Amino acid sequence: LQEHDWRKFMEYYVYITNDCNMNCAYCSVLFDTQKYGVPIHPQYSFQDLERFITKTQAKLNDLVADIYFFGGEPTVDCNCIKDLIAAMEGSHNYTVNFIMHTNGLLIPEIPQQIIERTDIALLSFNYELIFQNNELLSPYLGTMLRAIDRFKETKPIPIIGRITVSPKTSLFTECCLISNFVDYVYWQIDNCAEMPNYPLYQQQYKYEIGMLFKYWIECLNKGLFLRFVPFISAVRHQIAEVETPSEFYCGYGRSMIYVQTNGKCYACCDNVATDSHLIGTIYSGVEFPEIDLSKTKCGNCSYIKLCGGRCGRMHKDFSEERVSQYCDLNKYMFDLIQGTMPEIRMLIEKYPDYKEKFMDPMIAYTEYTA
Repeated sequence: LQEHDWRKFMEYYVYITNDCNMNCAYCSVLFDTQKYGVPIHPQYSFQDLERFITKTQAKLNDLVADIYFFGGEPTVDCNCIKDLIAAMEGSHNYTVNFIMHTNGLLIPEIPQQIIERTDIALLSFNYELIFQNNELLSPYLGTMLRAIDRFKETKPIPIIGRITVSPKTSLFTECCLISNFVDYVYWQIDNCAEMPNYPLYQQQYKYEIGMLFKYWIECLNKGLFLRFVPFISAVRHQIAEVETPSEFYCGYGRSMIYVQTNGKCYACCDNVATDSHLIGTIYSGVEFPEIDLSKTKCGNCSYIKLCGGRCGRMHKDFSEERVSQYCDLNKYMFDLIQGTMPEIRMLIEKYPDYKEKFMDPMIAYTEYTA
């Protein structure tokens, strides 16, 4: 895996399919493709995609192209994944990393060729299926563990476990469980325009993240560095000399390109049915929207260096009230970390390898804040 600057790299999320073998309640990606006239599978050639990526890399003078197998669920169509790999295997003046963005359930069965060519795996865990019928090891969790083993038995690639935090989620319980099996844990607050009974959700989230942070600090004091991405990224932005950002840390309008099956390109994977975030096509090329965070509500916020605007799509699609709710939840986490920074700095002196771990470039493979 090519190591690169943790904030500057191009990411191409290629929709292998708009089909999925699950129907997760929290999913914000799947939509009625027939209603909006979007094909299930790519209707362009991967040779055209390769030319688009190569031109974009040259235009932006970027040396790394991170190509995500995306969807839907990409492993539903392994032949398409193999065709994409083959199209990108030629000689380029940039490095190609292949990243599997998956629900994990079909990983134990997919071709070894795909496993061998995957450089990073992002596994989305469904909170509704982890604990079933009071079983210590549910069939779902057993399948996810086999998926992790399948990757690890082939080569020691980084595996990131992703959790969507909804009112049904126990953030503390699931992070503690999943961290036993994956290299990194990332959680994201359910990215929806409205949250029913937000006061209750707010109370639950703050309680859970308070417990999780306390546990994380206790582990740090014992020499155990748990790679909880939102905590790590907030600390790294305080121990590193970070300039006030003018663009979203998440990559919206800067480094993320979502390539739909019709060849259209978007700045975000959410709400693609309306073309709200359309930035071009693989044939015409893309033009990123001009963004200046200083001109948004984030511009005068004291948390801007930690948050980086959180989510570009959120600012465009959500109400001011909803954006403020996300801000409130993230600020609570930032306050926990800021209040503990003297202790964290002392721990970095006690355990010198902590500083390198806080600067881990792998943190760039998720959003930075919940």
